[in-house]
Amino acid sequence: MNKKNDGLLILQNGRILTMDDGPELKEADLWIQDGKILRMLPWGSETPEDATCRDISGCVVMPGLIDSHVHYDESYMGDFFLASGVTSVRNMQGFAGHARWRDEILAGTRRGPYLYSSGPIADGEDDTIPDNTNIIIRSKEDAEALIRYTKEHGFLWLKTYPSIEPELYKYLLRRAVEEGLPPCGHMTKILDYHSLIDAGYSCCEHTSSLPRDPEDIAYAAQHGMWFCPTHVVCRTLPDYVWNGRQLAEVEHFEDLPECIRTRWEEENEIICENYRRLGVKPDFQTIIDRGRTFLQYSDRVMAGTDCPYAGIVPGFALADEIESLIDAYGMSRYDALRAATSRPAEYIGIAGQKGRVLPGMDSDLIVLKEDPLTVPYAVRSISLVLQGTNIWDADTLNGFLKKAGTLKKEEIEFIPLNIEE
Repeated sequence: MNKKNDGLLILQNGRILTMDDGPELKEADLWIQDGKILRMLPWGSETPEDATCRDISGCVVMPGLIDSHVHYDESYMGDFFLASGVTSVRNMQGFAGHARWRDEILAGTRRGPYLYSSGPIADGEDDTIPDNTNIIIRSKEDAEALIRYTKEHGFLWLKTYPSIEPELYKYLLRRAVEEGLPPCGHMTKILDYHSLIDAGYSCCEHTSSLPRDPEDIAYAAQHGMWFCPTHVVCRTLPDYVWNGRQLAEVEHFEDLPECIRTRWEEENEIICENYRRLGVKPDFQTIIDRGRTFLQYSDRVMAGTDCPYAGIVPGFALADEIESLIDAYGMSRYDALRAATSRPAEYIGIAGQKGRVLPGMDSDLIVLKEDPLTVPYAVRSISLVLQGTNIWDADTLNGFLKKAGTLKKEEIEFIPLNIEE
């Protein structure tokens, strides 16, 4: 089934996880019309004759998932996101192509998750990054040009890497905040952390980017900064470099287009060789402990994956990240689910439309065969995915994956990662 839901649709006899009432499942029929949740009524309520009714007995309805750290640069990823219940993404390096895809998805002419993006990445000189596609900030004029580009394309945040010189960094942060572009990214190598936080830094991407000093972490958390751990991508260093894990072991790896699998294998071989040559073997538990320290002071946490980094399958890796927040960081299952729904909606500024199941909200929903409050990886037990007026069943979603796996390189759109497009 792949159809528009233009009339009144009623999902009957389901249990609703609203992500607004705590870890409680409500027994209710869900009324949906024109891409919006109309109402929730007790089971067995009278229904209009012209309604389309679907019995979802035994299933749980919850908000569509939001992956809070992706690089949505390759067109095949759109179907992978939807097939895994990810109906919105926070894209972390935006160029003109991303703005075009965003608008096409909103217009219904492209299939994929709703796309909310930062602009291009700002950085200082950093010889450790090969084939650097970041915007190097060498002057105030460079900072102003980046801010203009970001605003002209309707991007929502300014993302930074950590090597910008202190005075330019302060200037860039001040101007970004003035222009309504909350700064986020990899924090700093040069500027002191308190100055960064005081300047309005809104989110730390990756546990490995958090400060080493617990007092600095506490300061960031207590002053309202958000945190996106991306545990699954941080795990790739010990997993692939030191513990011998192979990409072929990753679930859904074989569903990827052949050219993507080949590229991942080549990239992973280079990454592993470089890390082994340099002897980079950090104490991973120490890095996790930084994240746990943050959680002692704040629950402003979002679940993100950094896909499609080699080994991080778009969409499906978000279930791994949710389980990591529970197992490695000690979050409750409900709070980990919030980190993939209502929490990112709050950060993005769409909490009135997405991330919860309430009357008036967008009907971005997943219908699950298992209870996500009690069953690990239940978010993968998808029966239906709804995104606005679109509704897809599991067979259709699996068909998306099967087709994606047959795509040739020339059939995949790749967004140019430069400002010249």
